[in-house]
Formats: sequence, structure tokens, C-alpha cells
Amino acid sequence: MTKVSRTRLSFLGMAVAAMLSSAAGRLEAADLRINIDADPATVNPITNSELFAQYVINNVYEGLTALDKDGHVIPALAEKWEAHADNLGFRFWLRKGVKFHSGRELTSKDVEWTFIQTLVPGGKGGLMEDYTSEIVGAQDVIDGKSKELAGFKIIDDHSFDVTFAKPDVIFPIYPLLIVDSHVVEDNGPDWFQKVSAGTGPFKFVEWKRGVDVKLAANKDYWRGAPKIDGIDFLIVPSFDTALSMYETNALDLVYVQQEYARQVLKDPQFADQILAAPAAQINYLGMNQNLYAPFKDERVREAVNLAIDREGLIKGLFSGAAYPLYGLITPDFPGYDPNIPAIPYDPARAKKLLADAGFPDGKGLPPIDIQSTEPNKTSLAYFADQFHKVLGWDVNVKVVERGTFIKAMNAGQVAFFPWGWTADFVDPATFLQAVFYSKSKFNRSRYSDPAFDALIEKALQTPDETARYKYYNQADRVLVDGVGTAPLYVRKQLALKSPKLDGVYLTPEWFLPFYDASIK
Repeated sequence: MTKVSRTRLSFLGMAVAAMLSSAAGRLEAADLRINIDADPATVNPITNSELFAQYVINNVYEGLTALDKDGHVIPALAEKWEAHADNLGFRFWLRKGVKFHSGRELTSKDVEWTFIQTLVPGGKGGLMEDYTSEIVGAQDVIDGKSKELAGFKIIDDHSFDVTFAKPDVIFPIYPLLIVDSHVVEDNGPDWFQKVSAGTGPFKFVEWKRGVDVKLAANKDYWRGAPKIDGIDFLIVPSFDTALSMYETNALDLVYVQQEYARQVLKDPQFADQILAAPAAQINYLGMNQNLYAPFKDERVREAVNLAIDREGLIKGLFSGAAYPLYGLITPDFPGYDPNIPAIPYDPARAKKLLADAGFPDGKGLPPIDIQSTEPNKTSLAYFADQFHKVLGWDVNVKVVERGTFIKAMNAGQVAFFPWGWTADFVDPATFLQAVFYSKSKFNRSRYSDPAFDALIEKALQTPDETARYKYYNQADRVLVDGVGTAPLYVRKQLALKSPKLDGVYLTPEWFLPFYDASIK
């Protein structure tokens, strides 16, 4: 351990020191140990809409398709699929012999049951509700008028048809995670806290809040048993703590919080242990016009945009481990428009716009809280200082507990916030439709523009990829030109990997499920 880390460790407290001591030297343990910053919001794939939960869940549950390490869509639970001639549905053929963690074989009935569960009233469907909402009969299930999904037709145990009310050409690439249809009747409505109901390479074992989430290898996995015995997702809010644990062999893999990129990149002891990948994650500044009247004026929103020194932010906070974001599709992602104009840092024009809007030097502009979670407190301080310096605006920093903050954002109750959204599938709809479409429940800033919505709807009805991407690019320009938000940056993902750990792939969407991982 270096002198710096010994100093850091001295402040961690006796409990953490004891944990490090007992875990030291366990690198040869068969469980892969990785940090996550906070407890997952849930371990139920049907209700989940949160990132930390997704990291855990993706190792336990699988969809009809998956991604390979190069980001390509590949067959998973579905061996193949075929579009209907009228472009209003698909036929899928399931892989035979796949078993749930209960030992039951996967059938078309499990897929149907999972789809219905994403829609049932009171079920609190998460991300997956958006993916199934265009299936014929979905609204009847949502409204409680039917318990059957009219647009789902079982052909036999291993094939089925899905029919849509309107074309949804990217349906096969949605991460619709399939759940054992017997799990509720066997284990009750809180089944996800008791048992594992997926087909994935790892089984859910236990979640100790504030401590860890444990997974065990699925020895009957259809691709063959994993090489490790399990995964331990350790809840470590402090990156200093996580780094100390890594240095003492208490963690095999550390995902680096973006504020600590500089510290990791500049430390020579980590030079050959760094994994890096651009993040398929937009970071943006939400401005809710329903909660803060000045945001209704486009000039105020544009002034906010021009008051942000993106290059300075990237250099100062991330030591260059990020890229400026000028639209809402990330670089190197399918459909990215390299010709989208840069948003300049222009304090003079920002001041003029604010004056033209009736707020010279910020006078008359009501104070506002800029809110986010603990890991983003440095960014919050930067924005508050920048807006005060450039615009004369009284912006107060407010750090909120993660669960409380996400709930408030989802309810449209946060006026001003920096936040991110990580791609759930490889199509620009994962950013534009999910975050800014007026009918999306994850439109946390409550942005609304009929022209934007119409372009998104056209894109989702266009099978040809090139033509579809053009609609997305037009929608992106509508959003940016109308200053519906302030794009900020795309971060470079960093992780530290033990030299004894192999088969781990950091992709723009975070790590692939750890099926291929091995510990020497």
C-alpha cells in the first residue's frame, strides 16, 4: 500500500479497517468483488428504472436479445426473429432447453406473463413498460380492462407472435428481461427479495442493504457454468474507501466515480490496471419550465447554455476524461451526428440574452436550488459558481439522497438539476425518446415540443436504419435549437481491474454480464 493510501485509510474508521484487514489476501477467492456507489433501488427487473439496480439485474435476468463486447445485437433467449409483412409485429423463436433458476424450462408463456406484468395496474412497471406499451391490448391491461394481452399470440412452447398498434421497428433490441411466470404464485408479491427468477449466468442470493448484493453462479446456465462462483456487489459510497479496498485486495474490480478520474489517471501504480471506454450516457442540465417561470423564456435557457464552459468543466473536474456534448446522442453511438454545431462558452452573449429577457445582471431572477446526489456535489458547486459569476444568478447547491431525488425527478418536482441517462439499447431512441419525449415517464424536466414528438414517432415507425437515424438527427436539432435542455458532457468510463482478473469487458453501457470472468 502506498503512503497516500495509508493516510487515506487512517480516516476510514475502525469498522472499515477491520473489513479491509479480513478481506486482504482474498484475491484468489472465487467470487468477483466489485463496488457500486449505492444500494440498488430494487432487484426486481419488472419495476426497475435505475442504473445501480440494472448492473445487478443484468447478471441474473436475460432478454430475447443481448449485446456482444463490440456492441452488436445478438440472439439470446430468442434464437431468431422475423418482422411481419405489414411492419406491425414480429415472430420470435425461443431457444430450447433454457432453464430458469427454479429449474423450470423457459416457454412462450413466461414471455407473455412477463410482458403483462410490465403493464398491470399498480405493478409499477419500470423501463420495460415503455417497451411493451405499443403491443395491441397494452392499454386495456394498463387500464385494468383486461388481464390478457391481445397482441401476444402463443404459437407453441417456443414460438410466439407480437403485434403492435403502430410500428415499433426496434422492438427486438429492447432489453425485455424475462421472468419465471410461476414466481409470484410460488413465493408471493415480494418474491424478488426471496428467490431468483431469471435465466442468467448468476442467481440472486441475498441483499443486505448498505452492505452488499450477493449473486451465485448458475451451474445450469444454458451457455455453460460461469468460471467464477459468484459476484459480490459491495455498497461503497466513498470512492476513497473503494480505492483502499482495491489496494488491499478486498475488491477485484473498481468502477471509478467520474470526479476521481484525475486521481486514478495520474497515479503510476494503476497505469496497467485501467480499463477505459466512452460512456453511452448523456449528461444534461434539466430545466423544468413548469416549476421555474423564467425557464419559459428561451432567452433565459439559452443564457444558461452559453454560461457553461464545457471545455473548462472537462479539464477542471475530469482531467480530460470526458468529451463535450452538444446534442443528445453520444459520440460513436449509432445515429450520432458529427455535424451538430458546438455550443460555445459565450458569457457576453449570455449576459445580453438575460438582460433582453428582463433580468440584467441577474436582477429580478428568483433564486433557485440546483439539485443532485452526493457523487455530483462537485459538479453542483461548479454550476452554482459559474452561474453566479457569469449571470449574477443566485443558485444554491442542494445535495439529496439518491432514492428521494430520483422519486422527485420522476414526479416532475425538481426544477433545476444535472443528471445523466445511460443507454438501455443501441438506438438513439434510448436517449431522445426516453428522456425528452413528452409522454415518457422518464422525461424528468417535463420538456414538451410537438415537432420533437412527431419526429420521434416517425423514427420509431421507420424500419430502414439510415432513414430512421435522419429523423432522430432532426429531432435532436429541434431539442437543441429550442434549448429544451443543456447538453453537458460524455464521460470516459474508467475502471481498475486486478491483474489476476480476466474476461471482464467494459463497454459504453457499463460492464457486460460477468459470465466470462475468471480469477487466476
